[in-house]
Amino acid sequence: MAAAASAAKTEPLSECERSRLAARKTGGCGLIAMLAGVALLVVVLPVVLIAMEPAGLSWGAAGAIAFFVVCGLGLTALVTANADGRVEADAAAGIKLIVTGRIVQMPTDSSDGGPPYRYLWVAIDGGPSRPLIFHVDEAVYGSVRTDDAVRIAYVPNSKTLIELRTAGYAYSICDKGEAEEKRPA
Repeated sequence: MAAAASAAKTEPLSECERSRLAARKTGGCGLIAMLAGVALLVVVLPVVLIAMEPAGLSWGAAGAIAFFVVCGLGLTALVTANADGRVEADAAAGIKLIVTGRIVQMPTDSSDGGPPYRYLWVAIDGGPSRPLIFHVDEAVYGSVRTDDAVRIAYVPNSKTLIELRTAGYAYSICDKGEAEEKRPA
């Protein structure tokens, strides 16, 4: 990232960009995930105790199940805190990096069974050989193509895309509806 940062122009985040970035914190979602984990524990514990009837689970198996449930809760809290920390660091730094490059890949991941996650891999002109990877919404994903030349603004810690411009499309995190509609570049 140091090479990309050294080739990048920096600008301060606008008030709108700061507020949109702050809205991306997952703290509330993490709390919901933690509460869901506790509810799961409340459901799992009685099931484990019922299964421990004679000729059922051993105490060791019951302990292992409880251990893995607690580890899952801890992992949820750790991941949420880490993501929030990166967003907070970006807001505290108050800058966005602006670079030019080319979209080299546009993979999707739908392994969770829900709507697919969409990514843009952007190779930075004069930057590191490893592309920057951005998670984008469907409107942005459908408006660009592999090999499009792009000018992007992003925050470095969370890799949140703030702006993207191609020859025929422009996106800004502060657009009304966050890129629900295409607008000319």
